[in-house]
Amino acid sequence: MFIRDLLAALATKQVPYCIVGGVAVTLHGVPRLTYDVDLVVPTTVEALTAIDQVLTGLSLRCRLPIQLADLADDKLRTEYRDERNLIAVTYTDPSDPLREVDVLVSPPVPPADIVARAVMLDLQGVRVYVASLADLIAMKRSTGRAQDESDVAHLERLAKNDRDG
Repeated sequence: MFIRDLLAALATKQVPYCIVGGVAVTLHGVPRLTYDVDLVVPTTVEALTAIDQVLTGLSLRCRLPIQLADLADDKLRTEYRDERNLIAVTYTDPSDPLREVDVLVSPPVPPADIVARAVMLDLQGVRVYVASLADLIAMKRSTGRAQDESDVAHLERLAKNDRDG
């Protein structure tokens, strides 16, 4: 299974990461259909190089003609975000479009903070790092998309239950 292979490769390479997006919503307990995996890593040369190596090692190819590690430069990353609306860099398998990973390089919450506050879950003996409810809600709230607004409503109910429980 692709996600299991991805998680194993991230662990082997010791990439600091966390899952965000629809997969994170599902892992927090809200059933959600999605086919891609959204990841956040610190925007350092080391972390961006490591995630690029993991993804290319899984036969994924970057859709953009850039070197992911170049986006460790704050000025360049800001320029790409402001002028090209680049929030994520997509890696996909040319032979299987359902094997897709988005690496968020300009989320609304600083990437290193998202990773630092990630929640560790154990899925059948595999450690998985998932964005905290608060960070996931903040990220989803910032998009303005209908699906994300629905996710926020469900996630806020979970957060309320956690506080009240």
